[in-house]
Amino acid sequence: MKIAVMGAGGVGAYVGARLQAEGEQVAFIARGAHLAAMQSDGLRIESPAGDVHLPVVNASDDPARIGAVDLVLFTVKLWDTEQAARVLAPLLGLHTRVVTLQNGIDSVEMISRYVPRTQVVGGVIYVSAVISRPGVITSPGGFHRIVVDAAGGNPIIANLCAACSKATGIEAVATDAIDVAIWEKFITLAAISGATALLRAPAGPILGNPETREFLRQLIAEGVTVAKAAGHTVSEQFTDTAMSKIATMPPTFRSSMAEDLERRKPLELKWLSGRVHGLGLQYGVPTPGHSAVYRGLVLYADGGEG
Repeated sequence: MKIAVMGAGGVGAYVGARLQAEGEQVAFIARGAHLAAMQSDGLRIESPAGDVHLPVVNASDDPARIGAVDLVLFTVKLWDTEQAARVLAPLLGLHTRVVTLQNGIDSVEMISRYVPRTQVVGGVIYVSAVISRPGVITSPGGFHRIVVDAAGGNPIIANLCAACSKATGIEAVATDAIDVAIWEKFITLAAISGATALLRAPAGPILGNPETREFLRQLIAEGVTVAKAAGHTVSEQFTDTAMSKIATMPPTFRSSMAEDLERRKPLELKWLSGRVHGLGLQYGVPTPGHSAVYRGLVLYADGGEG
């Protein structure tokens, strides 16, 4: 299967490397020093799930140099969505599927402005991975799982799941309830991203302190309330479920938003706590925790020192 990773940063490069290591034909679309390092020295993955070194990878900043593929894994940061979606056309054939593994709840809609909606497939990914240095991706461990819309049994989606089942350090499952999966990921990620970024602390200390643990729980509960107000199905027990899932993460886990804040890069704040804050205003649901996260970080949303 021919696969293009649009946005070969931490998460995209991690998944693409795992798939290439199992024999899939993968092209990585990246930029800057990371792209230059991949072109000259290949790509490395450092993870408790197993290290990988791909001495040769197909990496470019121009989709036209890659051509049509079977599958596009769309993994750019949310603020880059419009720009990246505009240049997808050279990667698209009649049967190509664009699987978005972005955060938030707006990705499918944003990409569908530039790609036929029938070719865009919703998905979520549970992977913590960052570019530790150009050409090197580091993952602290924890979950390495993709959940993707079954899309009526589409064979490209089935092939993706089969390829991940053979690969080390990644798995994928198809579901007929992708809306539930997207909202559950959104609720959980908005909470852990907001907590680790605002508190400047990893998951372990946050869970270890009763006040910050309760703050994290409050953020999850607010997300559940907003989801229900917006008409989406979320289990009554989801707050407990999400807290239990977060407790299994490595104590050193920090969200990508916390990493971006430290590196003075743009934040996905607008689409995470900012989105919960906005939905709360729209539906008349109080979201004091997420509103505090949004207002506390908004000066840093565009990167830099605030």
